Amino acid sequence: MGFGSALKQAREAQGRTTQDVALHTKIRSDYLQALENGELHRLPERTFARSYLQRYARELGLDPAPLLAEFDRHLPLPPAPTLARPARAPRRAAPALLLGAGLVAALLGGTAAWRLLRAPAPAVVVAPEPAAAPLPVTVRLTVSSVPAGARVYLDNRYLGTTPVRSFPLQARARAQLRVELTGRTPLKEAVALGRSRNLRATLRPAGQGSLLTDLNAPRPRPQAAAPSAPTPAPTPVPAPAKAPVTVTFSGPSWTRVTDTQGRVLFEGTPTAGTVKGFETGVTIRTGNAAAVLVSVNGAASAPLGQAGQVVTRTF
Repeated sequence: MGFGSALKQAREAQGRTTQDVALHTKIRSDYLQALENGELHRLPERTFARSYLQRYARELGLDPAPLLAEFDRHLPLPPAPTLARPARAPRRAAPALLLGAGLVAALLGGTAAWRLLRAPAPAVVVAPEPAAAPLPVTVRLTVSSVPAGARVYLDNRYLGTTPVRSFPLQARARAQLRVELTGRTPLKEAVALGRSRNLRATLRPAGQGSLLTDLNAPRPRPQAAAPSAPTPAPTPVPAPAKAPVTVTFSGPSWTRVTDTQGRVLFEGTPTAGTVKGFETGVTIRTGNAAAVLVSVNGAASAPLGQAGQVVTRTF
């Protein structure tokens, strides 16, 4: 059994989902699925992927050692370069030649020693030690897009679909970012990765230029406006109508809400007392059905199920 099958079998035996494990391990659920399916090309650098496998195994109560060993067989470290030692040729000499060579060497050695004793000692020059190469620094890349669901590539490496959150990378001076979505103008731009970045790609219809925005860039401070004459009180605006689907949380429960196109409208674990509203046609998936109460069109709220029950329903 491969390490991916062992992880999946242990998780399913415990009745857990990858989203539930992701909340406890702080590892993205798509990375957990890639580990279970053995899709190593969907994971970040080898160092991070190996660490994720170890944390996943410990969360499920598995011994990580045999799983890591199999991972290393599938994705071994590149071999370190070695320097070959030149073979020494055997030296053979006749006894007479060796004796003559020894006498000549002794004579030359004595002469050289006498000259060295008379000559001044040369100055010793100490070569400076080369500076140690800096260790690679890990930065994190976050990419969102308007509209969402675009494919993200960095130096032709696929990172996933937007939103891509806190993807770990080795720091580098520049990298080529590419964001693509069917029917939209692709965005291609070189970005600096000497630090963590939070970028948003606005993908416009074909024929119009797309735009990349740095969400962490400092914004200009607004200038103080000159005092103006008092304005009349605004006309009261009627309160907006309540959303058709109201979700009330009576306790902590991981919940994800998606629309009819599968886009994530909300995902998280709200505190007790949180209330959220959505349009009809949404699908609600929760890991603690008793703590999630749903009301449709003003009807009385009712829990989605029993305590600890994983439920998926569409309203």
